[in-house]
Amino acid sequence: MDTATLSGYLDRIEEQGYCIVENAIDPDLIKELTNSVAHLEEEFDVQPRGNRAEGFATKRMYNLLAKDRVFWKLPTHPNVLPFAEHLLDEECLLSGTTCMHIGPGEVHQGLHSDDGLVSVSRPRIPFMVTTIWALTDFTAENGATRIVPGSHKFDHEPRKGEEVEHIPAEMEAGSILIVNGGTWHCGGANTTQDDWRLGISVQYCQGYLRQQQNQYYSLSPEDVKEMPERLASLCGFTLYKGIMGHVDGASPGRFLGAAKADEVAYAAMRTQNGVAES
Repeated sequence: MDTATLSGYLDRIEEQGYCIVENAIDPDLIKELTNSVAHLEEEFDVQPRGNRAEGFATKRMYNLLAKDRVFWKLPTHPNVLPFAEHLLDEECLLSGTTCMHIGPGEVHQGLHSDDGLVSVSRPRIPFMVTTIWALTDFTAENGATRIVPGSHKFDHEPRKGEEVEHIPAEMEAGSILIVNGGTWHCGGANTTQDDWRLGISVQYCQGYLRQQQNQYYSLSPEDVKEMPERLASLCGFTLYKGIMGHVDGASPGRFLGAAKADEVAYAAMRTQNGVAES
């Protein structure tokens, strides 16, 4: 994605709280991901979790990086990572990877913001960025993500009983929805008879926040050792600004023997402009 194109999308996010990047996913990757999801759902006998947040007719899987290495391609994808790096920080973290397979009969999820647990007054800088990958078409009928445009500028989180207009983020398979973490949104109701909506959420957060999904326990040391350097950094196996997150003075990656994530705390403390401090 060239600089001018990215800038245009970022302007849209600044104004509306989200944007849709069309034709962002190569068809071969869609096929790989779709096949993996089908295999994993069968292998783990994935069933709806039966609550409003996770769905009554939705199959969900978390911590995808540990389940199939095809998912390693998502967090560092060149059509996605630049959004997190610009809206958050180049040393942002991967907060979570989630598959959301919304089936017929699913109900409206309920509006929320993904960084709603952050106890900083709104409106505020984005503390999270959510990217939703459409592996099938997202339509108003099959449960397309619902969005409240401009809600990242609201001074409060959604309130029980509050009525607010929301629109479906309809998009074709291969598109990616990019959402400022403060934007109100939710999974839509699937009113179809047999149309399943398949999407994957890849979420990022500021490097000094706790990740929603625990990467340290879900990934094996062997996985970490073999990860590309950028992915290992996103998962938290290097140090934030050269200091935060160390294990007895070493980065978690160094502690595990992962050479690509090897850092020594305080050796190269990084500031916002990249200048080391003493």
